Amino acid sequence: MTAGRTNESGTHRKALWTNLFVSVVVCAAVCLLWLGYVVAGRPYATGALGVLAVLAVTGWVLREGDVGHRVQFSSTSIVLLASAVIIGPVGSGLVGLVSNLTEWRRGRPVVCAFNAAMHSVVGSVGGLVFFALTGPHAIEQVHGALDIIGRIGAPLLVADIAQCGTNAVLLAGVMRVSAGVPARTQIIKLLSTTGVAYVGYGVIGFLFVVLWVPAEVGWFSAVLVLAPLFVARWAFVQYGDELRAQDRTLRALVTAGEIKDPSSAGHSDRTAQLAEWLAETLGLGHKEIQEVRTAAMLHDIGKVCVPTRLLRSRQVLSDDQLVVMAEHALSGVDLVQGIDFLFGSVHGIAHHHERYDGRGYPAGLSGDRIPLVARIVAVADAFDSLTTSRPYRRAATVEGALAVMAARAGSQFDPQIVEALRRALARHDWTPTERTPDQLAAAGVALDHDEPEISDLFATRRDLRDRVQGATTSVALPTGSHR
Repeated sequence: MTAGRTNESGTHRKALWTNLFVSVVVCAAVCLLWLGYVVAGRPYATGALGVLAVLAVTGWVLREGDVGHRVQFSSTSIVLLASAVIIGPVGSGLVGLVSNLTEWRRGRPVVCAFNAAMHSVVGSVGGLVFFALTGPHAIEQVHGALDIIGRIGAPLLVADIAQCGTNAVLLAGVMRVSAGVPARTQIIKLLSTTGVAYVGYGVIGFLFVVLWVPAEVGWFSAVLVLAPLFVARWAFVQYGDELRAQDRTLRALVTAGEIKDPSSAGHSDRTAQLAEWLAETLGLGHKEIQEVRTAAMLHDIGKVCVPTRLLRSRQVLSDDQLVVMAEHALSGVDLVQGIDFLFGSVHGIAHHHERYDGRGYPAGLSGDRIPLVARIVAVADAFDSLTTSRPYRRAATVEGALAVMAARAGSQFDPQIVEALRRALARHDWTPTERTPDQLAAAGVALDHDEPEISDLFATRRDLRDRVQGATTSVALPTGSHR
């Protein structure tokens, strides 16, 4: 079977599983609405249902969908939580169902169906949990501040946690079937990025409820509670702009490297994608995954300091030239170490050519002494190199490259990360890169520095390794844990 047919088959299979998963979520939404009706009856107040539905739709329309790293800011979750108390399980489920109503005009049907069903499930779960803890119309039976806190605040907190967990599980499920992202990794990522926000949602939702009923402010409580949120949204937008500026900085650095060495076009992006999959497979946290991805994106940035004639050499490199080429690792550190948001990725840039057996460069670290981020980048870097065509060889197949990596586990690579690579590629499609004639011509014919043969050469030549370290002692490595 050809690579194209394999990818087509994998894509078709993921689409089928995604449609099946979405169908299950839709059925769950319907069943929970029915269960809510059975145990709690119709929505408590039709007028309140309409107001809350409008607020949920408004929150969805005005959400900030690009705060960064797939994090969104939306007031819809607050409205769903308040709905659980004010209008009951069925009401909160219906509010969730219509919250993304405006998306249907331009979105993909399967995506719209999932979002509508997911929000309905989240709303129903919150309503049912709150109802189970308090009974019907609990808000109308409280008297005094302590009663409000004990009989409304505490159950509402539990409902908030239930909604947060339900949201994370459903999103992780759809990411698992549609993109192959491990569910556990995605749940941890979601809880680490939105869990704190849900605590805030719970507090605001509680204030919303208290103002609406006990304080008898009614629908105007939405103005008093949600208006400040739009100020917070503005702050989140500024934060998102900052993250996008950081992404532009990364892209500018990568582009500079690709201009210097056109034959490497796409290598940084592919290595970053592989490194992210590896980090997710290893169960790293959200922040660590971002640091790994950034390190992989910039691992070869130091090549801008390497003479172009070496990058495009038409002959075998001499010892002196190999040393200059090897210096790109710490030269990359020198280029980025002054950029604060890249601090967590610097070890990966500096040490991605260390070997697990301690015979790599620049520091000759071995085993777990090599920073984890560097061990991950090393595997991702080498695998993409093997599956990329060169002037002197064709790109290896995925199976062939995995066999090479497995044979070098314990010597060049960390065995656990090589195993993680195998597991990651079982979930994700990977297509070997066949470069254009122009790209191959620009690359020259000298062995690429990522080839296994070059790593083995340094492993057997202590004199070369010593020269690399000696030539780069002026470059200061950052202090900190290797993790």
